[in-house]
Amino acid sequence: DIPRSFSMPLKKLYRLAAAIMIPLLLAGGLAGFFITKSLIPAGSNGSFTTIFSPGGQKTRVTLPDNSIVWLNAKTTLRYASAFKESQRSVYLDGEAFFDVKHDSQHPFIVKTSAFNIKVYGTTFNVKAYKEEGVTEATLVKGKISIEGLYLKGQNSDEYIIHPNETFRYIKDQATFKKANEVPSVVNKKAEESDDAPLVEIAEKVDVTPIVAWKDGKLIIKDESFLTLSHKLEQWYNVKIHFEDKEVQEIRYTGMFEKENIDQVLKYLQMLTPFEYDMKLNEITIRYQKNAENKKGGNVEIQGK
Repeated sequence: DIPRSFSMPLKKLYRLAAAIMIPLLLAGGLAGFFITKSLIPAGSNGSFTTIFSPGGQKTRVTLPDNSIVWLNAKTTLRYASAFKESQRSVYLDGEAFFDVKHDSQHPFIVKTSAFNIKVYGTTFNVKAYKEEGVTEATLVKGKISIEGLYLKGQNSDEYIIHPNETFRYIKDQATFKKANEVPSVVNKKAEESDDAPLVEIAEKVDVTPIVAWKDGKLIIKDESFLTLSHKLEQWYNVKIHFEDKEVQEIRYTGMFEKENIDQVLKYLQMLTPFEYDMKLNEITIRYQKNAENKKGGNVEIQGK
């Protein structure tokens, strides 16, 4: 338990932490962290090619029509080896950035566990991990539409997404809002209950932190440690456990690029009150006993 005497400094720290900037610019770390592949099948099922991007890696794929797809960690992409049918369909479980070649005669369809995305020749990001409660698509340029989404109590709709917009399908509203604290711009609920699925379209989105992962950069903007920990687990193929809720609620803004997981945690540790143990790929984080000595504030850290 956290001693009562630490409660006030910690609350002050939370208010300050939202403004903390961490432009981490170390040149060392994970050289070769961003891995490039082209048409390398990880598995085969008849006329389909399946590619899996493991935890801690990024994978670049060239499709049969010369469209380019970047796969984030723990992502599976499956597609027809020749695209001979009337449409170009791919199946995604995970996160991917698409740069699709325009072909009006052969529509490009991205199929996820939640909905389908019809593409009109464009660049966009899709985050669709089956085990996560949120599936989203962010358009950088061009035009996409969301199809095949059925919500109880409403008819199936086609949602047209414009550049700098993010479409979200949220299975668990309460968990999403608690973890992200992102306000809705457009809400369409199947029911009034918070347990009902939610469709949300966020407008005027800054796409830079969303798509930066394909270039080997992890950009965070006012995110809780809990939300950040999920991204770190994917990036570094680790599992993070928190012993204290207070540490999960600390918020950060900044960027990581070539740092390894130990460097990342040490830099965060310089600014916020936690300590950690790391055994192989298991990391345990807990509140730091002398946390009253941590001041927070605007801190700039630069490597040599």
